[in-house]
Amino acid sequence: MTIETGTINTGHGWVSFSQTTGNGPPVLMIHGNSSCRDVFRHQLNSELGATHRVITFDLPGHGESDDARDPHRSYTQPAYAEAAVEVMRALGAEDAVVMGWSLGGHIGIEMISRLPSMRALTFSGTPPSGPGAAEVNAAFTPLPHMAFTSKEVFSQEDADNYARYTCGVDLPPDPVLSAAVKRTDGKARQIMWTRWTEEGLGCPQRKTVESWDRPIAVIQGSDEAFFDNCFLDGIAWRNLWGGKVHVIDGGGHAPFWAKPAEYNEIFSRFLGELTG
Repeated sequence: MTIETGTINTGHGWVSFSQTTGNGPPVLMIHGNSSCRDVFRHQLNSELGATHRVITFDLPGHGESDDARDPHRSYTQPAYAEAAVEVMRALGAEDAVVMGWSLGGHIGIEMISRLPSMRALTFSGTPPSGPGAAEVNAAFTPLPHMAFTSKEVFSQEDADNYARYTCGVDLPPDPVLSAAVKRTDGKARQIMWTRWTEEGLGCPQRKTVESWDRPIAVIQGSDEAFFDNCFLDGIAWRNLWGGKVHVIDGGGHAPFWAKPAEYNEIFSRFLGELTG
Protein backbone atom coordinates (compact mmCIF):
# COMPACT_ATOMS: atom_id res chain seq x y z
CA MET A 1 0.00 0.00 0.00
CA THR A 2 1.14 3.53 -0.77
CA ILE A 3 -0.33 6.92 0.10
CA GLU A 4 -0.79 9.39 -2.73
CA THR A 5 -1.16 13.15 -2.26
CA GLY A 6 -2.41 15.92 -4.50
CA THR A 7 -4.58 19.01 -4.83
CA ILE A 8 -8.04 19.61 -6.28
CA ASN A 9 -9.44 22.94 -7.42
CA THR A 10 -12.91 23.31 -5.91
CA GLY A 11 -15.41 26.13 -5.97
CA HIS A 12 -14.08 27.07 -2.54
CA GLY A 13 -10.38 27.04 -3.40
CA TRP A 14 -7.60 24.52 -3.83
CA VAL A 15 -7.74 21.69 -1.31
CA SER A 16 -5.03 19.16 -0.50
CA PHE A 17 -5.81 15.47 -0.18
CA SER A 18 -4.26 12.10 0.59
CA GLN A 19 -5.51 8.67 -0.41
CA THR A 20 -4.38 5.10 0.04
CA THR A 21 -4.16 2.61 -2.79
CA GLY A 22 -6.33 -0.01 -1.09
CA ASN A 23 -8.63 -1.88 -3.47
CA GLY A 24 -11.74 -1.87 -1.30
CA PRO A 25 -14.66 0.57 -1.51
CA PRO A 26 -13.74 4.23 -0.93
CA VAL A 27 -13.98 5.89 2.46
CA LEU A 28 -13.86 9.69 2.77
CA MET A 29 -12.72 10.98 6.17
CA ILE A 30 -13.46 14.61 7.13
CA HIS A 31 -11.58 16.25 9.99
CA GLY A 32 -12.91 18.64 12.59
CA ASN A 33 -12.72 22.34 13.38
CA SER A 34 -9.15 23.69 13.36
CA SER A 35 -7.58 20.33 12.55
CA CYS A 36 -6.19 18.74 9.39
CA ARG A 37 -6.21 15.48 7.47
CA ASP A 38 -3.18 14.19 9.39
CA VAL A 39 -5.46 13.50 12.35
CA PHE A 40 -6.46 10.33 10.46
CA ARG A 41 -2.90 9.01 10.16
CA HIS A 42 -3.78 5.99 12.34
CA GLN A 43 -6.41 4.99 9.80
CA LEU A 44 -4.43 5.63 6.62
CA ASN A 45 -1.38 3.77 7.97
CA SER A 46 -3.29 0.68 9.04
CA GLU A 47 -5.02 -2.42 7.71
CA LEU A 48 -8.03 -0.18 7.10
CA GLY A 49 -6.02 1.89 4.62
CA ALA A 50 -4.67 -1.25 3.00
CA THR A 51 -8.05 -2.89 2.46
CA HIS A 52 -10.02 0.24 1.54
CA ARG A 53 -9.32 3.32 -0.52
CA VAL A 54 -9.19 5.82 2.33
CA ILE A 55 -9.34 9.47 1.27
CA THR A 56 -8.68 12.46 3.51
CA PHE A 57 -8.48 16.16 2.69
CA ASP A 58 -7.92 19.50 4.39
CA LEU A 59 -10.99 21.71 4.57
CA PRO A 60 -10.66 25.22 3.10
CA GLY A 61 -8.78 27.40 5.57
CA HIS A 62 -7.19 24.35 7.22
CA GLY A 63 -4.00 22.35 6.84
CA GLU A 64 -2.37 22.62 3.42
CA SER A 65 -5.52 23.85 1.67
CA ASP A 66 -6.00 27.46 0.61
CA ASP A 67 -7.68 30.02 2.78
CA ALA A 68 -11.05 30.98 1.34
CA ARG A 69 -11.16 33.75 -1.25
CA ASP A 70 -14.64 34.65 0.05
CA PRO A 71 -14.66 33.61 3.72
CA HIS A 72 -18.32 34.49 4.34
CA ARG A 73 -19.37 32.17 1.50
CA SER A 74 -16.91 29.32 1.98
CA TYR A 75 -16.54 28.96 5.75
CA THR A 76 -19.91 27.36 6.38
CA GLN A 77 -21.05 23.80 6.90
CA PRO A 78 -23.00 23.71 3.58
CA ALA A 79 -19.98 25.11 1.70
CA TYR A 80 -17.65 22.56 3.29
CA ALA A 81 -20.11 19.86 2.20
CA GLU A 82 -20.00 21.23 -1.35
CA ALA A 83 -16.20 21.10 -1.31
CA ALA A 84 -16.26 17.53 0.00
CA VAL A 85 -18.63 16.46 -2.77
CA GLU A 86 -16.32 18.07 -5.34
CA VAL A 87 -13.39 16.09 -3.91
CA MET A 88 -15.36 12.85 -4.15
CA ARG A 89 -16.38 13.53 -7.74
CA ALA A 90 -12.89 14.58 -8.80
CA LEU A 91 -11.51 11.31 -7.40
CA GLY A 92 -14.31 9.13 -8.75
CA ALA A 93 -15.45 8.24 -5.23
CA GLU A 94 -19.09 9.36 -5.31
CA ASP A 95 -20.23 6.13 -3.65
CA ALA A 96 -17.89 6.46 -0.68
CA VAL A 97 -18.74 5.82 2.92
CA VAL A 98 -18.28 9.19 4.64
CA MET A 99 -16.68 9.34 8.08
CA GLY A 100 -16.86 12.71 9.83
CA TRP A 101 -15.27 13.80 13.07
CA SER A 102 -16.83 16.64 15.08
CA LEU A 103 -17.38 19.43 12.51
CA GLY A 104 -16.68 16.76 9.89
CA GLY A 105 -19.73 14.84 11.09
CA HIS A 106 -21.93 17.91 10.70
CA ILE A 107 -20.51 18.26 7.20
CA GLY A 108 -21.31 14.62 6.49
CA ILE A 109 -24.93 15.20 7.47
CA GLU A 110 -25.04 18.20 5.12
CA MET A 111 -23.76 15.96 2.32
CA ILE A 112 -26.76 13.61 2.51
CA SER A 113 -28.97 15.89 0.41
CA ARG A 114 -26.14 16.77 -1.97
CA LEU A 115 -24.86 13.31 -2.90
CA PRO A 116 -27.54 10.65 -3.43
CA SER A 117 -24.85 8.05 -4.21
CA MET A 118 -23.24 8.31 -0.76
CA ARG A 119 -23.29 4.78 0.60
CA ALA A 120 -23.36 5.34 4.35
CA LEU A 121 -22.25 7.72 7.08
CA THR A 122 -20.36 7.35 10.32
CA PHE A 123 -19.32 10.02 12.76
CA SER A 124 -17.66 10.64 16.10
CA GLY A 125 -17.89 13.69 18.33
CA THR A 126 -20.92 15.05 16.47
CA PRO A 127 -24.32 15.74 18.06
CA PRO A 128 -26.80 16.15 15.15
CA SER A 129 -28.28 19.56 15.88
CA GLY A 130 -29.03 22.97 14.47
CA PRO A 131 -29.19 25.18 12.72
CA GLY A 132 -30.01 27.91 15.20
CA ALA A 133 -28.67 28.80 18.63
CA ALA A 134 -31.45 27.09 20.58
CA GLU A 135 -30.83 23.64 19.07
CA VAL A 136 -27.05 23.94 19.08
CA ASN A 137 -26.87 25.14 22.68
CA ALA A 138 -29.18 22.31 23.76
CA ALA A 139 -26.79 19.78 22.22
CA PHE A 140 -23.42 21.00 23.48
CA THR A 141 -22.32 21.25 27.10
CA PRO A 142 -21.47 24.86 28.09
CA LEU A 143 -17.93 24.19 29.29
CA PRO A 144 -15.14 26.82 29.13
CA HIS A 145 -13.30 25.14 26.23
CA MET A 146 -16.43 25.46 24.04
CA ALA A 147 -15.46 29.13 23.63
CA PHE A 148 -12.52 28.07 21.44
CA THR A 149 -14.94 26.73 18.82
CA SER A 150 -15.85 30.20 17.58
CA LYS A 151 -12.82 32.24 18.67
CA GLU A 152 -11.10 33.95 15.75
CA VAL A 153 -7.64 34.75 17.12
CA PHE A 154 -5.67 32.03 18.90
CA SER A 155 -2.49 32.40 20.90
CA GLN A 156 -0.05 29.50 20.89
CA GLU A 157 -1.42 28.50 24.30
CA ASP A 158 -4.97 28.53 22.88
CA ALA A 159 -3.86 26.32 20.00
CA ASP A 160 -2.15 23.83 22.32
CA ASN A 161 -5.17 23.69 24.62
CA TYR A 162 -7.69 23.25 21.82
CA ALA A 163 -5.62 20.43 20.32
CA ARG A 164 -5.63 18.74 23.74
CA TYR A 165 -9.37 19.08 24.29
CA THR A 166 -10.26 17.90 20.81
CA CYS A 167 -7.85 14.97 20.60
CA GLY A 168 -7.48 13.89 24.23
CA VAL A 169 -6.49 15.74 27.39
CA ASP A 170 -4.69 12.71 28.81
CA LEU A 171 -2.62 12.01 25.70
CA PRO A 172 0.86 13.32 24.97
CA PRO A 173 0.68 16.58 22.98
CA ASP A 174 1.11 16.15 19.25
CA PRO A 175 3.05 19.00 17.61
CA VAL A 176 1.47 18.40 14.19
CA LEU A 177 -2.06 18.79 15.53
CA SER A 178 -1.13 21.83 17.62
CA ALA A 179 0.42 23.38 14.51
CA ALA A 180 -2.75 22.60 12.55
CA VAL A 181 -4.85 24.48 15.09
CA LYS A 182 -2.52 27.49 14.97
CA ARG A 183 -2.41 27.43 11.15
CA THR A 184 -6.21 27.45 10.72
CA ASP A 185 -7.69 30.65 9.36
CA GLY A 186 -9.44 32.05 12.44
CA LYS A 187 -12.23 33.42 10.28
CA ALA A 188 -13.20 29.80 9.59
CA ARG A 189 -14.10 29.28 13.24
CA GLN A 190 -15.88 32.57 13.76
CA ILE A 191 -17.86 32.59 10.50
CA MET A 192 -18.88 28.93 10.60
CA TRP A 193 -20.23 29.22 14.14
CA THR A 194 -22.00 32.54 13.54
CA ARG A 195 -23.67 31.45 10.31
CA TRP A 196 -24.77 28.15 11.87
CA THR A 197 -26.05 29.47 15.19
CA GLU A 198 -27.10 33.09 14.58
CA GLU A 199 -28.07 33.00 10.90
CA GLY A 200 -29.53 29.50 10.96
CA LEU A 201 -27.60 28.32 7.90
CA GLY A 202 -27.65 24.59 7.22
CA CYS A 203 -29.94 21.59 7.03
CA PRO A 204 -32.05 20.39 9.98
CA GLN A 205 -29.53 17.83 11.15
CA ARG A 206 -31.63 15.90 13.63
CA LYS A 207 -34.49 15.47 11.15
CA THR A 208 -32.00 14.49 8.46
CA VAL A 209 -30.50 11.58 10.41
CA GLU A 210 -33.96 10.53 11.60
CA SER A 211 -35.23 10.26 8.03
CA TRP A 212 -32.24 8.97 6.01
CA ASP A 213 -32.72 5.31 5.18
CA ARG A 214 -29.04 4.41 4.72
CA PRO A 215 -26.85 3.11 7.55
CA ILE A 216 -25.37 5.51 10.07
CA ALA A 217 -22.72 4.28 12.51
CA VAL A 218 -22.01 6.40 15.57
CA ILE A 219 -18.73 5.63 17.37
CA GLN A 220 -18.12 7.68 20.52
CA GLY A 221 -15.53 8.00 23.22
CA SER A 222 -16.88 7.42 26.73
CA ASP A 223 -15.37 10.70 27.95
CA GLU A 224 -16.65 12.96 25.16
CA ALA A 225 -15.38 16.49 25.86
CA PHE A 226 -18.00 18.68 24.17
CA PHE A 227 -21.41 17.11 24.84
CA ASP A 228 -23.14 14.45 26.88
CA ASN A 229 -23.38 11.13 25.06
CA CYS A 230 -26.92 10.79 26.46
CA PHE A 231 -27.96 13.41 23.89
CA LEU A 232 -27.55 10.77 21.19
CA ASP A 233 -30.00 8.42 22.93
CA GLY A 234 -32.81 10.92 22.36
CA ILE A 235 -32.51 10.77 18.57
CA ALA A 236 -34.98 8.57 16.70
CA TRP A 237 -32.44 7.19 14.24
CA ARG A 238 -34.04 5.59 11.20
CA ASN A 239 -31.12 3.26 10.45
CA LEU A 240 -28.59 3.28 13.30
CA TRP A 241 -26.04 0.53 12.74
CA GLY A 242 -26.36 -2.15 15.37
CA GLY A 243 -29.28 -0.29 16.93
CA LYS A 244 -26.94 1.50 19.32
CA VAL A 245 -24.21 4.09 19.72
CA HIS A 246 -20.88 2.24 19.92
CA VAL A 247 -18.86 3.60 22.84
CA ILE A 248 -15.10 3.17 23.25
CA ASP A 249 -13.95 3.39 26.85
CA GLY A 250 -11.69 6.39 27.33
CA GLY A 251 -11.91 7.41 23.69
CA GLY A 252 -12.42 11.12 24.28
CA HIS A 253 -13.73 13.44 21.58
CA ALA A 254 -11.61 11.69 18.93
CA PRO A 255 -11.74 7.93 19.60
CA PHE A 256 -10.10 7.14 16.24
CA TRP A 257 -7.05 9.07 17.48
CA ALA A 258 -7.03 8.11 21.16
CA LYS A 259 -7.93 4.44 20.68
CA PRO A 260 -7.13 3.67 17.03
CA ALA A 261 -7.00 -0.13 17.30
CA GLU A 262 -10.43 -0.32 18.92
CA TYR A 263 -11.89 2.28 16.59
CA ASN A 264 -10.51 0.64 13.44
CA GLU A 265 -11.89 -2.74 14.50
CA ILE A 266 -15.42 -1.34 14.95
CA PHE A 267 -15.28 0.74 11.78
CA SER A 268 -13.96 -2.22 9.78
CA ARG A 269 -16.88 -4.34 10.96
CA PHE A 270 -19.28 -1.63 9.80
CA LEU A 271 -17.59 -1.45 6.39
CA GLY A 272 -17.57 -5.24 6.13
CA GLU A 273 -21.32 -5.44 6.69
CA LEU A 274 -21.92 -2.77 4.06
CA THR A 275 -19.94 -4.68 1.42
CA GLY A 276 -20.98 -8.18 2.42
